[in-house]
Amino acid sequence: MNATRALLALAAGTVLVLAGCTSSTQPVPPCCYQGTVTTTRLAALEAVASDGRRLRFADIFPGYVPQEGLVLRPLPFNEVQQQEIIYASLEPLLPLYDANGDGRLEKPEVLVMYAREAALATGTPIKHFGTDTPIWAVSAPTADVGGLVGWVQAQRGVMTEAGQALFSDLDLLGQDLKLLHNEGGVDRGGFYDIR
Repeated sequence: MNATRALLALAAGTVLVLAGCTSSTQPVPPCCYQGTVTTTRLAALEAVASDGRRLRFADIFPGYVPQEGLVLRPLPFNEVQQQEIIYASLEPLLPLYDANGDGRLEKPEVLVMYAREAALATGTPIKHFGTDTPIWAVSAPTADVGGLVGWVQAQRGVMTEAGQALFSDLDLLGQDLKLLHNEGGVDRGGFYDIR
């Protein structure tokens, strides 16, 4: 009898957890981003090339497909502040992609940086996403983000040397931030002491 109750409780808990999950294929506006953000599927994005041509997402990222499954690939990080960037190759990126000018890159800006830098690293010189008005912050479904991250991983071998180094540094920064924020960093009045 107790085993049956335990199974029922586990099933009820699972249903509650799954009911709280959001769709991985529907764009959802970010909750806390302060600034203009475009909420869309990545495949719907267009860009302007350096020579003025309009490019579809599929032209920039051939073979891209949204990721399927329950565990989706995330961006290397969702937010970073200027003082947390310790890699010289990444320092110029913050001012370039900080769309709302708050001194940090937040997830909608990180997504634009990740996609634009991937395009540049694979030989598609785009000025910006958006055709009539530049788009510098995008909120997209997690399945779309996972597909883009997978596409970038698959393209590492054909990227420029500088692009390979940049994406390696993005991955390293993501690992550093996880250690800093998730594994026992002790707050010392604004500084973290990881021991």
